[in-house]
Amino acid sequence: MKRANLAVAIGILALLPLPRVASAQQPSSVAGQWDVTIRMPDKTTAERWTIQQKGKAVTATAKGEREMRATGSVDGAFMRVTVIDSDKQYKVRATVDGDAMDGSITYAPGKEYLWHAKRKK
Repeated sequence: MKRANLAVAIGILALLPLPRVASAQQPSSVAGQWDVTIRMPDKTTAERWTIQQKGKAVTATAKGEREMRATGSVDGAFMRVTVIDSDKQYKVRATVDGDAMDGSITYAPGKEYLWHAKRKK
């Protein structure tokens, strides 16, 4: 008897619709101008980033000692972009918290530095 009840219960559960689970969170808004600070062991570098955003896709211009382009994405509160500087590529990973972002920039294996940004009002 118990086996029959269990089989009926499993059959009923199999017919119920499954809840929809979003595969990713809504992207945080990162569009605008940002003052960026990169902390390295021997110096601190300042850049001005102008970020455009379409949904999850992000493009940016980073101006510091020279001008560089960046492309990437935002997934929920996480931004990941690749900065192109001539033949070099830098990876930025950051967490978005309103008008601030904190994360890191990787220049090469073993060369990862703190990266902070504050949106201009």
